[in-house]
Amino acid sequence: MSVAKVSAEFLKAMEEFDATVGTELKPRLREMIRLRCSHINGCTFSVRLHSEQLAAMGERPELIAALARPVAQMRPELVSDGDSAALRFAEILTDYPRGLEPAARDEAGQYFNRRQLGAIVETAALVNAWNRVTRGME
Repeated sequence: MSVAKVSAEFLKAMEEFDATVGTELKPRLREMIRLRCSHINGCTFSVRLHSEQLAAMGERPELIAALARPVAQMRPELVSDGDSAALRFAEILTDYPRGLEPAARDEAGQYFNRRQLGAIVETAALVNAWNRVTRGME
């Protein structure tokens, strides 16, 4: 069986880009988005990585575990309404075949300004790219 191997230059460019993406968001929310999208994509490497990142930030194990499920199924006391809206928007962006649900973007827009909404889009897009690179090299 052949295993794909992307170039070191590509990975370095992704890492450098990753350092600049989503900076309009609080680091906690950015990691929550990364973890939720990684669960949707079934990327076990990224699930472990972002779970560890959230744990290192002091997040409760209940929250980390809850991010394996759709945000609509999370206990409301685990995340704020704004974080919930951001996660829902990221879910929609990740599960693209369903198409964008403008209501999800509009709900997130109640809690985040345009630049922050863009940061949610950036974060979801890049973690989805990372998930595909990682899954492609499994």
